[in-house]
Amino acid sequence: MSRPGVAGEGLTLSDAWVPAAPEVGRDIPLLLTIRNETSSPEALMRVRCPIANFSERHIVDRGEGAPAMRSIPNIPIPAGSTLVLLPTAYHVMLLQTREPLEPGKRFTCTIVFQKAGSIETEVEVRKSP
Repeated sequence: MSRPGVAGEGLTLSDAWVPAAPEVGRDIPLLLTIRNETSSPEALMRVRCPIANFSERHIVDRGEGAPAMRSIPNIPIPAGSTLVLLPTAYHVMLLQTREPLEPGKRFTCTIVFQKAGSIETEVEVRKSP
């Protein structure tokens, strides 16, 4: 289980993980739960992780035809809500991994929010489901 990240009062990150990726250069989803117990909406603006060259925020667009990932400027987190980042909905993609990621490895990422600022959270590499 990953160590939760907390920013001030009311914003908590938990259960942060990525699937194992034995090859360098892969694109992988960062999955986590964000709990916003404040009375104000929040937004995830960017993610910095030492194991990837870049990150992008995505949503899965289910329009017409097959579902497709679409890059978005931020991920909204309504006031008083819990948002679970999933590969089939809102999520963050870590692009161009810099090293092999084996199950059990842990690393720290910095998640940047519009109002709360930067929160560091521990991320666990898990075996892909």
